Amino acid sequence: MAHPDTLAALGKGGRGEWHTSAHEGLDRQTPLGDMYLRSLMRSQLLLGLGIVGTLVLVLGALPYLFVMTPVLRNATLAGVPLAWLVIGVAVYPVILALALVCVRQARRNERDFVDLVDRS
Repeated sequence: MAHPDTLAALGKGGRGEWHTSAHEGLDRQTPLGDMYLRSLMRSQLLLGLGIVGTLVLVLGALPYLFVMTPVLRNATLAGVPLAWLVIGVAVYPVILALALVCVRQARRNERDFVDLVDRS
């Protein structure tokens, strides 16, 4: 339920605002429109947290991997330690891939939101 001041500003008694269309709810900032927007923001937040969590796990596992695996720790490629190459070069394609996944999924979330609003 909306705050009484919000309902008073909208001129609503408290029941009719749930029977408006989604477009009207978004335009007039009714509780239904707020619910739709909160749903979109929540899905975008969860997406962002998932992407950041994945990145932290991947990057956080690299030092552990090199410490626990002597073969990788001592390996070199063209005279450069493998750990330096992985941390300095190979991490960036992973970051780029996660960014692309994030943008693609964010667009999908927004497209689903628009479809939901259009159906209402």
